[in-house]
Amino acid sequence: MDTIIGLGNAGCNIADMFGTYSQYNIFKLDVGLEKSPNSFPLQEHSKIEDYEEKQPNFHSFLRDIHGEVLVVIGGGGKISSASLAILECLKKKCKINILYIKPSISFLNETQQKLEKLVYNVLQEYTRSGVFEKILIVSNEEVESIIGGVPVNKYYEKLNESLVSTIHMINVYKHNAPVTDTFIELPIGARIASIGISNLEKKEDKMFFSLDNVSDVVYYYAYNKDKLESDVGLMNKIKEAISSKKSEGVRVTYGIFETDYKEDYVYCINYSSIIQK
Repeated sequence: MDTIIGLGNAGCNIADMFGTYSQYNIFKLDVGLEKSPNSFPLQEHSKIEDYEEKQPNFHSFLRDIHGEVLVVIGGGGKISSASLAILECLKKKCKINILYIKPSISFLNETQQKLEKLVYNVLQEYTRSGVFEKILIVSNEEVESIIGGVPVNKYYEKLNESLVSTIHMINVYKHNAPVTDTFIELPIGARIASIGISNLEKKEDKMFFSLDNVSDVVYYYAYNKDKLESDVGLMNKIKEAISSKKSEGVRVTYGIFETDYKEDYVYCINYSSIIQK
């Protein structure tokens, strides 16, 4: 997932946050951008439907993008209505993963709520049918509740920092060999997902969006070398935490990774094959 495409204001801000890591190539589409090899200005419209019906020719802008991509879409924004046309340009040459930012619905007007519901459901339907690889759903409200109080003038910056750093670290571990693991290939229908952080001691997962009908959970346990060599009870704690999840009828896999960090980190991904309402 080396290419990040941000769509709209929220999507572009999150894409910029990914840009602080050298691993990612960033592309942005939004109103008011200066045209460049990595940014494409969209025309502003007063009607939401015009963003879908009056599409500019952005094929040349997306022409050289191949492989696996992450498209970041903020729900409820006018430009989200252009998302299917942009995804259509990519689907024949890319493996598309979608990061969908679910906004606080109470702050949307009636038109925005209808748009959010439409885009949210359509993207899930396309993903479940296999047109897209995966949709990762994140709720701003749930991220805020996890990180605690957030100052007003840095509200979205702090939410985005927490979100991007979590996704980035999961990507890092996906590309590194674990000390040990039980990873298996996920069921083909488990394409709707969310991420979170876990507390091993409390056997508690704090998810960035609460999925219904979770079928699979994948954990990434990250510990420094000293702890992996000296903590004789660590493996039993991990097994107990995994067992508590399995007792709920959920398939659980995990990997344990060695890090240079002093702190311990546990990340998790929940998967479902059911459309989230």
